[in-house]
Amino acid sequence: MYDLNPEQRKAIEHGEGPLLVIAGPGSGKTRVITQRIVHLLETVPGLRPEHILALTFTDKAAGEMRSRVSKELPGLDAGPHISTFHAFCYHVLRRRHFERKLLDKVDIWIFLRRRMEHLGLEYYQKLAAPGAFLHDLNSFFSQCQDELIGPDEFEAWVRKRQKEFQSRAAQLDPTERELQQEEIRKQQELARVFRTSRRLIEEAGYSSLGTLISEVVQLWEREPESLDEYRRGFKYILVDEFQDSNYGQVQLLRHLVAPPFNITAVGDPDQAIYRFRGAAHGTFEMFKEVFPAPTEIYLNRNYRSTRKILRASDAVIARNTRDGTKPKLVTENPEGSNVFLLSSSDYAVEASGVARLVEDLARRKKTFRDIAVLYRAHAHRDLLVREFRKRKIPFVIRGLSLLSTTVIRDLLAYLRLVHSPHDNISMTRVLLQRRWKIPDDLAMELRKRAATNRCSIYDALREAEQSLFKNELENTRWPELKTLLGELRKKSLHASVTSILDQMSEHLGLKFLPESSDAACLVAFRKFLADWEEKSETRKLPEFMEYFNYFLEAGGKIEAPEPPESVNAVQMMTVHSSKGLEFPVVFILSVAPRRFPHGEQKPLIEFPDELRKGPVPPANLHLEEERRLFYVAMTRAEEQLYISSVGKKGKKRSVFIDDLLSDPVVQGRDISEIDLDEIPEKKGAEKAAARGTAKGNGPVQPGLFGEHIPGPDSIHPPLAEWALAAPAVHLNSKLRLSATAIETYLDCPLKFKFSHLYRIPTGPQAALTFGNIMHQSVRQYFKLRKDGEVSFDELSRFYLGSWKNVGFEDSYQEETYRKTGLNQLREFTERHNAIPIAAEKVQMEVHFELDMQDVVLEGRIDQINPAPENPSQVQLIDYKTGRPRSQKDADTSLQLSVYALAARKQLGLEPQGLIFYNLTNNQPVASVRTHKELEAVQQKIVAIAGEIRRMIFPPTPGFQCRFCEFVSICPAHEEDF
Repeated sequence: MYDLNPEQRKAIEHGEGPLLVIAGPGSGKTRVITQRIVHLLETVPGLRPEHILALTFTDKAAGEMRSRVSKELPGLDAGPHISTFHAFCYHVLRRRHFERKLLDKVDIWIFLRRRMEHLGLEYYQKLAAPGAFLHDLNSFFSQCQDELIGPDEFEAWVRKRQKEFQSRAAQLDPTERELQQEEIRKQQELARVFRTSRRLIEEAGYSSLGTLISEVVQLWEREPESLDEYRRGFKYILVDEFQDSNYGQVQLLRHLVAPPFNITAVGDPDQAIYRFRGAAHGTFEMFKEVFPAPTEIYLNRNYRSTRKILRASDAVIARNTRDGTKPKLVTENPEGSNVFLLSSSDYAVEASGVARLVEDLARRKKTFRDIAVLYRAHAHRDLLVREFRKRKIPFVIRGLSLLSTTVIRDLLAYLRLVHSPHDNISMTRVLLQRRWKIPDDLAMELRKRAATNRCSIYDALREAEQSLFKNELENTRWPELKTLLGELRKKSLHASVTSILDQMSEHLGLKFLPESSDAACLVAFRKFLADWEEKSETRKLPEFMEYFNYFLEAGGKIEAPEPPESVNAVQMMTVHSSKGLEFPVVFILSVAPRRFPHGEQKPLIEFPDELRKGPVPPANLHLEEERRLFYVAMTRAEEQLYISSVGKKGKKRSVFIDDLLSDPVVQGRDISEIDLDEIPEKKGAEKAAARGTAKGNGPVQPGLFGEHIPGPDSIHPPLAEWALAAPAVHLNSKLRLSATAIETYLDCPLKFKFSHLYRIPTGPQAALTFGNIMHQSVRQYFKLRKDGEVSFDELSRFYLGSWKNVGFEDSYQEETYRKTGLNQLREFTERHNAIPIAAEKVQMEVHFELDMQDVVLEGRIDQINPAPENPSQVQLIDYKTGRPRSQKDADTSLQLSVYALAARKQLGLEPQGLIFYNLTNNQPVASVRTHKELEAVQQKIVAIAGEIRRMIFPPTPGFQCRFCEFVSICPAHEEDF
């Protein structure tokens, strides 16, 4: 047996009865599990491998455990049963003739999105994004399943709440009574949707991963003979990473493990970081309740880190509420170098400083692969990636989405064009590729024609074949592209998606070297398509495109292949991805408020504590989990640890920095502070020398897998170069801007550039179609009002007659919009018929063009009314059909400010009030603007126009990107390695 410490040996050689192993980081946990299996097989008489069940939480972890056991016991014909909880439960159910296919959480989202009309949503629906609340609903239902709560139990709880409310309703004031009544209605909707969604899934022959545990528990309670079969079969059970379990999994083990309770659970409550995956609080307490008086063994001898790193780590994790009997980590490793606390005034300084330190480490004979950079969220690495590229520091990024890589985004653009050649965003991307030899000025002219003629770029190309551009097109390879798309479109009517991809790849000449990142990505994407074909009905492109659009909307991710271990490059990854790994040198990036710890995002649908069957989480659960995550990051380091704090001097810093410095002994003995703002940039020659002396470092372009291997001209358009270059447009004359265009620029300058300068036409959108129809109907109301009160029947006929089936995702969204519009117009009609209106004095759709220095501000004011109190003044009204605008929205609205400027300076009117009229709830929100405020707005508009003239168009990635049409051609969302 290996050289074991006393605690490891005790855990491995433990006899019968429950065993709880609390294994700190770097304490040899995996070795203990593997060796315990070996020890049991070698020492327990009559025990065979199939008598042992080992459970874990990911396929990767199960595969690694199988590999380790097979290496230790190479002569076995069959090894122990090692699998995830879900795979084990599926195996149990399959043996009972369970034939349902399994759906993961993304597939569940897609399944329910296709059946929205059956869910009967009222509170949990959003017109512009019908599936917006499905994640929240599914997360809530998943938590119910983790607690072994089904629709019946949840409905009973809702009925109980309703009775309690009814018993006290009379004592409540009207406002509170209405609030509580609305909450009951929401709970009733949850109960109804929970039951309906479960029924729909089961009737279609599917089951969710979340229900497998409860279905097995129910099976065993219903059929004890089935449970007895497994109890007899599995004499020893081991569970790895027990801190990641939940109530349902503990109850599964309670059923499965019979006296003398030969179960071994291994984990560390200080490393419980997967609550977002369903891990529950207090699983070790649950274990002790289910298996009383277990033998507890602490593995606290760390073989990974230096003593200084461990003392610093303990100073942080000690701030959490913990088991007081758990000993501190100890090690026989040397003291090591101090933990370096870096400080930077901003994130740009941090990126530059960390890159310089990496260069310095390389100069001091550390290989790049020895260095890991960990961060709380993927976006936190962006500035450092730029620095690494600039300095030619090789790096790899783990945990990337395949869908953010250039080669896959290119292939998706081709697939979308085969499905619909009128997809303008995809056509823009494909025409960028040098293979087709479309000059930029010709592409620009085609986009202009498409926008002017309100047609697709494809239509503009076909029209150009017969126009003055015919000669220019003859010098391109447009005919070849048109033929390719046509051939593949015909094939797509009968062939599978994978065969379309194969023919496309062959035609485009995608023959990458086997070790290139593009080749690995292409293989992974083809596997994704093949896996989809297995669960599809037709295997054809139209069905796939519908599925894939929903897949993206559901937040689906295809993980990119892991880089080979042999690559000599800095390892970059999120802290979650680093769990289970170790590196000689670790940098923890961007430790700052709202970054690390990350801001808490409370669920839209809170899980009631009354329904919890395990321990109730503490109030500070989020902060404690973030602290555990920081502890995991620190304990990845073997020899050197750099913690990077960002913030202005004197400002509040991350609580984790305070934790780190809370122990005066650790602060004085184990921490060295470095101010990155005070370290001057090395001269170019020194930097080059530093790079040149790094072990194994050649003159390479950083890539996804280290060295970059260029692909053929048929792929990888110069997207970033094109998107960030100054557009070939002349802005010498007056710049014409609308309030919408200015707001677009403020949201994202690059989006403004794509839309207003590159003139990339986008498709119709449901919200815009609905908004236009509602505006037309409001105008019609005031037109009819001139003759007296308006009949809703007459207005509704106009509304339905004006309806356009354009831009809606599906019939469900269209019908929901249509019904919503009718309800809003009915209330609008009743409200306005009840008040006196001088309809003949109401002005609708008033156009303006306001000359402001070198800017012309243009637009339309929805409605101008005489002010009721002062006929010499007016009210300017803007109708809104989406989210009801608040008072703050009205007070800060650029659009209302522009209306006021135009009214005063061009129309000669004095606005007494600026009003957002929310059609959603038929409530107006009024605001005013002072002359000083309007002067500031005018200066702001002139300043923005100046930035546009100077061609300043950086992307500003953020939450709003989820709703942007240009994401697939935005370099900020592309990993161009």
